[in-house]
Amino acid sequence: MSETSRKFEASVKISDNYYVAYLSLEMEPGAKVKPDDIIKILKERNVIFGLKHNVIEQICKEGTTVHSIVVAEGIVHENGKDGYIDFKITKEHKVKPQILEDGRVDFKNMGFVELVNEEDVLAVKVPPTKGKNGTTVTGKAIRGKDGKDVVLKIGKNMRVSPDGLKAIATSDGTVVVDNDRISVIKSLEIRGDVGVETGNITFQGQVVVNGNVTSGYSVECDGDLVVNGVVEGAVLKAGGNIVISRGIQGHDKASITCHGDLTSNFINSCHVYVKGTIETGAIMSSKIKCDGRIVVKGKKGLIVGGEITSKSDIEANVVGSELGVTTSIKLGVDVETIEELKTLTSDVRDLIDMHDKLGKSVKLLKTKIEQNPEDKRSVFMYEKYSANFVEMDVSLNEKRTRLKMLNELVNNISGAQIKANTFYPGTRIKVGNGNFYVKHQLTRSIIKKDHGEIIAIGF
Repeated sequence: MSETSRKFEASVKISDNYYVAYLSLEMEPGAKVKPDDIIKILKERNVIFGLKHNVIEQICKEGTTVHSIVVAEGIVHENGKDGYIDFKITKEHKVKPQILEDGRVDFKNMGFVELVNEEDVLAVKVPPTKGKNGTTVTGKAIRGKDGKDVVLKIGKNMRVSPDGLKAIATSDGTVVVDNDRISVIKSLEIRGDVGVETGNITFQGQVVVNGNVTSGYSVECDGDLVVNGVVEGAVLKAGGNIVISRGIQGHDKASITCHGDLTSNFINSCHVYVKGTIETGAIMSSKIKCDGRIVVKGKKGLIVGGEITSKSDIEANVVGSELGVTTSIKLGVDVETIEELKTLTSDVRDLIDMHDKLGKSVKLLKTKIEQNPEDKRSVFMYEKYSANFVEMDVSLNEKRTRLKMLNELVNNISGAQIKANTFYPGTRIKVGNGNFYVKHQLTRSIIKKDHGEIIAIGF
């Protein structure tokens, strides 16, 4: 019997994901429809799974027009959840001084270190879950994808629990997370000063000094170095970062070498070499060499006196002083290039001198041999000097080529700049081989190299 003769019109709609089927019925007065009729219509539309028989029976019982009634529901597939690492420690410790409301810089509360104890659980692996298969109302099986697994990475002084789910510290120390790999660096804590009672400190890990580092003493470590007091005329060397809470009062004797970032309340009268970034409240009468950025901020934000070399940008509040103290700034070249340029320039100068002297000796010996070919000593010396002359000539050409390349590199530097609210006269800024002398006070200015010239522009 056709739908028309049944005195009802049926339409079936299937959802886009094929997990739900909807039925609409247009019933004429007095018309009746049986569950088997509806089931047959659904099967004709390929709806064969998840039929709601109680709903179908109710529709037939009421015998009225209905619109978009759900008459079949499939089983929706579920994709598994990816596994992940639940870190129980802070993954990233960023040393960022806080600027207080009065303009002072808070170098104390930076959350620089996170100390852990042996057997502490530092991370837990949450495994992936399995996917659940589904079935559409048309009877098609849909496979749920399993979640992706994740690797629990560990480094030094760590172990994984037997079930493979926990990363556990095997010693006391400081947590380091590099590319999700957890390590514990052994830490040495000096409760007082580094001085007469402790002697010099050398440690393969992190060192925390809760007092001062006094004049004449040194602290060297492979990891980070934290000094919660003042550094006097001392020597500090760290393979990681250095944080000095109360600053450096170097008395022209302090030497700081840092392969990471240096953060200090102030830097006064010392030699500093940092491969990373320097952040401080003031730099005074110091020789600074930095392969990263230099940021001098806070209430003073002062750079005055000394020589500052930075491969990248420098930012400060004030550069120089009203008294015209000479302040030298060099931008755009890393320390290794500067040192190589100095060494190479000296080597080429010495080689040219030796090359000229050896050349004269070779000519003199040649003349002697021409006058007396039987002079065996002169022949021997001529051959030896000639070979040395050729080797020196090759070495000189190689060094000249390298020196030319370095000079071109320095000459073509661009991008590095120094920005300050005030530049005082007496400030000398060098970008590459170009120089800029501050003759008059500048305010809110950026000094940089542009199209081969060093210029000052406002901001």
